[in-house]
Amino acid sequence: MLIPGVDAKHKLLSRQLSLVAVFVVLFLLAMVLPLTNIHIPHQYYLPLHTLLEFAAILFAFLIFAAVWHTPEKEVSTSLLLIAVTLLAAGWLDFAHVMSYKGMPDLITPSSPQKSIAFWLFARILFAGIILFISFFPNLHPPGRRFRYTVLAAFSVINLGILWLVFFQESSLIITYNENIGLSQFKIVTEWLITAALSIAAFRYYRLARASGQEFSTLMFAAITIAAMSEFFFADYVVISDTSNLIGHFYKVVSYALIYRAMFVVIVRKPYQTLAMHAETVQKINETLRSQAMALESSATPIFLTDENGVLRWRNPASRAILPPDASEDAGQACLFSAPITPDPRIAAELKKTVEAGRIWRGAITITRTNGESFIINRTVTPLLNDNGIIEGYVSVGENVTESTKALLRHKRVLDTAIDGFVIVDAKGNLLEVNEAYVKMSGYSMEELLTMGINQLHVTQSAENAQNHLQKIRTQYRDQFETHHRHKDGHIFRVEVSVTYDPESRHFFIFTRDISEREKAESVKQELERQLQQSQKMQALGQLTGGIAHDFNNILAAILGYSNLALERFVPDKQSKLAIYLKEVITASERARDLIAKMLTFTRTQASTGVNLISPASVIHEVVAMMLPSLPSSIQLQSHIEDDLCIRMDAGELSQILLNLVINARDAIDTHGVIDIHLHQTELHGEICAISQQRLTGKYLAIDVSDNGGGISPENMSRLFDPFFTTKEVGKGTGLGLSMVQGILRRSDAHILVESGANLGSRFRLLFSIVPASECKSLAAKNSSAEGITGTGQRIWVVDDEPAVGGFLRELLTGAGYQVELFTDPYKVMNALANEEVAIDLLITDQTMPGITGVTLARYLHSMQPDLPVILCTGYSDGLDRDEALRKGIRHYFTKPVPAAALLTTIADIFNINSEKP
Repeated sequence: MLIPGVDAKHKLLSRQLSLVAVFVVLFLLAMVLPLTNIHIPHQYYLPLHTLLEFAAILFAFLIFAAVWHTPEKEVSTSLLLIAVTLLAAGWLDFAHVMSYKGMPDLITPSSPQKSIAFWLFARILFAGIILFISFFPNLHPPGRRFRYTVLAAFSVINLGILWLVFFQESSLIITYNENIGLSQFKIVTEWLITAALSIAAFRYYRLARASGQEFSTLMFAAITIAAMSEFFFADYVVISDTSNLIGHFYKVVSYALIYRAMFVVIVRKPYQTLAMHAETVQKINETLRSQAMALESSATPIFLTDENGVLRWRNPASRAILPPDASEDAGQACLFSAPITPDPRIAAELKKTVEAGRIWRGAITITRTNGESFIINRTVTPLLNDNGIIEGYVSVGENVTESTKALLRHKRVLDTAIDGFVIVDAKGNLLEVNEAYVKMSGYSMEELLTMGINQLHVTQSAENAQNHLQKIRTQYRDQFETHHRHKDGHIFRVEVSVTYDPESRHFFIFTRDISEREKAESVKQELERQLQQSQKMQALGQLTGGIAHDFNNILAAILGYSNLALERFVPDKQSKLAIYLKEVITASERARDLIAKMLTFTRTQASTGVNLISPASVIHEVVAMMLPSLPSSIQLQSHIEDDLCIRMDAGELSQILLNLVINARDAIDTHGVIDIHLHQTELHGEICAISQQRLTGKYLAIDVSDNGGGISPENMSRLFDPFFTTKEVGKGTGLGLSMVQGILRRSDAHILVESGANLGSRFRLLFSIVPASECKSLAAKNSSAEGITGTGQRIWVVDDEPAVGGFLRELLTGAGYQVELFTDPYKVMNALANEEVAIDLLITDQTMPGITGVTLARYLHSMQPDLPVILCTGYSDGLDRDEALRKGIRHYFTKPVPAAALLTTIADIFNINSEKP
């Protein structure tokens, strides 16, 4: 089937060449990669292989069904041979699949030898027939007897092959050895098949170029991909390698393309032929109808004259402009005289032009007897016979009276417009400009009319300019922003609206100077981006906090009861039950630490105050947290020289280190090292990067260094500015180092920054060193709470989570205290008010339905002012340790509460010595 139109033929061939190019690129990539060394496990390869083969078999059967059930006269012998061959190859492929290693036995046991034999016979049949048909692509349609003869012949061939492979396997040539790979016979055969298919593909390409047949074009792509598929089967050792699988995929694609080619010829061709005939008939009818009605119904004034210019006929539109007069009634009205052409000079020019056989165009003014005038844009064309002799003239005019007046009005409007206006011809020359553009550009109108648009327009991207020009010429309009050059040399940004008139090939351009608006928009966008980043961080913090509250309550019960069970009911700490409970405790502690890190990272957990901490443990936690999220090409290492103490919140130190490590990661291109170094250092007048203080003396330093791209000198002074970032939009908030600055200021700490372009960076955190005696007291505070028991003190526990409250009751009861548990805070208030009892200690949750722990404590203090209160919270946005202490809370814990720490705190409140008497 021929493709209508030369352009359509080239487009289809180009698309097929593009498709082939894609598969060639994939093929070359597969050849370069060591795919034969990538072996897919047989249990996974077998279903993939079966699926791909069945897909190819399905396409083969569909091709045969489509061809066989098409009327005999519509199918050539060439197509019949291809279809029957694919049917035969499909059955052999089915036997190949069912004989594959790992498939159930089919007649005889499955083996690679049988499977490959069926495969080779199928491919040889396919390649041989395709090669033959490529040399004889247009054989005459066969008769019915020949069709059935061909089908019977291929059936006999198939049966012979099946008998030979199933029952004479031992007589077949060896094609595959399990541990060696393909035999030489198999390799040579595959190369011969590849050669045959390659020749056929070349033949189809030449046919596509020469004849423009759509079938040949589609078959070229299909057979080319089929030839490439054979390369994958020419050399492999293991039948389940990746190369083998890709070859099957190429085979399926080639069969699908063959089916598409057959569909075009057999199914789509009759409908296209019928549609073309119907379209042709419709066009002829429309042409005849248009020609019959055009002259009478045209709103354009038309005059038809003889070779002397004497009027023969005119349409109603011409009578509406110029009513008939006496000369017309007498048959003497002439195109070359008044009233049809009133101006003698124009009439003489018109006559001279058309008698020479040329077309005349011009504007004439016609005045009626009542004084009304019309401006007519007229075109007069000579009518020539087959011998080139003039037999008459046809005059077609257009009433442009209103449009001419409108143009005058538009010109006045444009001259008073605020926006600049320019008309440019196809060569880029300025034809017209208004006063606004004169002021905008700085040139005079005379200067502009001698210039080209390329002297004013600043092209920053040739490709972008070409895209705009293409859009204007296809859609006839475009609107975009660009730059123009002022007469004094400075460049200003303009918004441009362009309309293209294809008839005159002129560009009508409106320009507006948007320099000031752009500056305002830039400021607005920057403020909006900063607000959005802040809102995202706030939303993330709220989400994390909500999860943390519920999750910490769950962990408190799991961790508490597991510790109680391990301590009280498992005397043998090496038993399986002890081991199981320890695993539960370990997992719960990991979950607790993870929640703490999430809150620290999102900044939703407020600082719990400046404490005495060991920075070494914080460094180890940060390294453990960040290692899984870093690429394998980036090393994160730590060096601890001096394990001393500092005064700071551990969560805030962790947050600082996380920000610096993340920045270091982003600064490293592909491979690099991030190092965290804890050591003592002595300063001699160095200047802090945030406070600008001159530092002297000994400090405990934490160095975070990397060998990334470094920081350019012009950015060093802005490192700690809020929202300043050198990362792309969406990849950084610009808040990281600003947050580091705020934490260090609160902690009375300092920072030194050393960096340079392509020299890496080092951020040195400096902290005052805590005396060794205080570090020892920190270790003592962290010691075990074993041996601390109460003497019957009365403790009320309030928690709306029964599991958490139950654990605290069990823990404290076992430690020698009298404990009463409340899950409703209002019952606590009623109990204390009605029973007139005194309690020794209140332990309350912060977040409860209807009331907070702080509010409950305030109420109880109104009745018992000296009542000590311990506040526990899973998460409390807006309430930190310092705030809680200011509101009368004695101690503040974050859930899950460590049992040892709680017992130690209670003992401190009651002045209980851990030493037993």
